[in-house]
Amino acid sequence: MRNVSTPQTIAHYNLLERLGSGALGEVYRARDLKVGRTVALMAPAAELTAGAARDQFLKDARLAAALNHPNIATLFDVVEHDGRCYLAYEFAAGPSLRDEIGGRSVNVRRAVELAAQVADALAEGHSRGLVHGDLRPENIVVTPKGSAKILNFGLARWTLGGQARAKAASSNGLGDDPQGVAGYLSPEQALGGTIDERSDIFSFGTVLYEMLTGRCPFAGATPAATLMNVITATPSPPSQSGSTIPPDLDALIARTLSKPVDARPAGALVVSSDLRRIATALDMREGQARPAELIPPPRPASGGSGRIALMIGGVVLLVALVLWFI
Repeated sequence: MRNVSTPQTIAHYNLLERLGSGALGEVYRARDLKVGRTVALMAPAAELTAGAARDQFLKDARLAAALNHPNIATLFDVVEHDGRCYLAYEFAAGPSLRDEIGGRSVNVRRAVELAAQVADALAEGHSRGLVHGDLRPENIVVTPKGSAKILNFGLARWTLGGQARAKAASSNGLGDDPQGVAGYLSPEQALGGTIDERSDIFSFGTVLYEMLTGRCPFAGATPAATLMNVITATPSPPSQSGSTIPPDLDALIARTLSKPVDARPAGALVVSSDLRRIATALDMREGQARPAELIPPPRPASGGSGRIALMIGGVVLLVALVLWFI
């Protein structure tokens, strides 16, 4: 293990290796000794579950554990060990979407498919009254099978995104903003206001924009400048980045990035439906651009070969008639 100071076993989880630090705290790959599966065991920062915060944290975690969707990393278990809380998540192997983007645009068809999966996951969470609140490329994993999985759904108030709202409201700044949280906040988050599922739709539009262009649409020279861009700036359409992006995809992203919340799509299911319609149109366009080779129809018999074919046909018919009467 990379961190030998951590106990090798926590409750019924055997720690295998330290994966790093996530938005909530340290994360380990661990083995569930009860059921024999690999999990991502998260050790939230002690201050998140100390004192009066503990009960609310556990309540939020139980709500998050009720989510069951193929594009959401499942929270299997919440355990306490030596006075600390631990979260056992589905082990979502694969790079983050941040690594997948890597500062360059993703293939348009691929970006639309991943985005549709993320929208489906958001719709599931929203239907249960949960808002993610911290949607950004670091919180989305691309599995070895190529599917998207959202991390930390339902625990936004405890993540960097949740903390950023409070900081933005109190100081109009985010310090050094180490993971680029500011660029993925919605305007209402940046202003420290109340959020709902439409805030997730704005953050979703920011992520999709970056998939298509390789850059965050609101990135500024400083965290404060980025926040100001989120609140006031309207980014240019992704198609102006040089990629071949259909106009209806441009229009969808523009709606998701609307500053007034009421101008955004009515829900994540609407976004998902629009994306799948766009995907179908892209597939059809691709098929028209590269049509399958057509097999030419058989040429009609002519000349001598035609007469020979007729004679052979007549003989076959005559033989059939003789056999019938016999």
